[in-house]
Amino acid sequence: MSVKIIIDTDAKNEIDDQYAITYAVLSKELDVLGFTASHYAKNRSMEKSYDEIIHVLKLLGKEKRYPVFRGAETALRDKKTPADSPAAMFMIEEAQKITEGPLWIVSIGAITNLASAYLIHPGIKDRVKLIWLAGKRWPRGGFTFNDKNDILAAQIIFGSDIDFTLVPVCRPASKLKIYCRDKARIKGKGAIGDYLWRLFIMRRFGFPKPVYDVAAVAAVKSRDLYTAETAPRPAFLDNGKYDHSMTVGEIKVVTGINVEKIRADFFALLDGSIRK
Repeated sequence: MSVKIIIDTDAKNEIDDQYAITYAVLSKELDVLGFTASHYAKNRSMEKSYDEIIHVLKLLGKEKRYPVFRGAETALRDKKTPADSPAAMFMIEEAQKITEGPLWIVSIGAITNLASAYLIHPGIKDRVKLIWLAGKRWPRGGFTFNDKNDILAAQIIFGSDIDFTLVPVCRPASKLKIYCRDKARIKGKGAIGDYLWRLFIMRRFGFPKPVYDVAAVAAVKSRDLYTAETAPRPAFLDNGKYDHSMTVGEIKVVTGINVEKIRADFFALLDGSIRK
């Protein structure tokens, strides 16, 4: 049975979101229910992410297959007031439909939309599981782009009892990279392959580029693609570090990823999409 997921993404911020969207859509093990747009640290960032998700889906020929929802436009004002967005409501509605197995929220941006959904309807904690790309090296922590863009939302999620898997940005996710030598494996693989390669060249000028977000998708796709440990769940501090003296329940932390296996899987899916 395929795994039901929603991908929450700040797709226009970086180039790795587009790779992650592609990987998820092409993976038959994943049943993507839809996409939600996340904000980042620029004007109209959520709207730009929304447009970019649709653009990537069009290049994949899947724009009519998956719904896309607008999320919060900014970070939360406080820990009690949710951003009542279509994205948050979509998460709640889909969670309530689940009858077998959990709904996975794969967050590769600020966590505002899920934190809002939790504030609106705390009962979703029994129906969803979260995989979030955030934080520096475990167990110390430290700010990365995703958690810094909504500190209050991060504190809500760390303090909640939502089943939570953390994918640290600085090792293991940073080890997953695209290189110049990958050109023949990406460019020419349909409209999406050409676009992914163009993004790489335009943003990195040929230098290796970590595709962090792909690691988060891999962590929900197959247990064979990563290693993890379970630990007491720390508090998330205002400086982005973790306070292990204040714990609530447990957290799963991805400690390693099978870089070559994930890369090979991604390239094989691109090849397969062309053959079809």
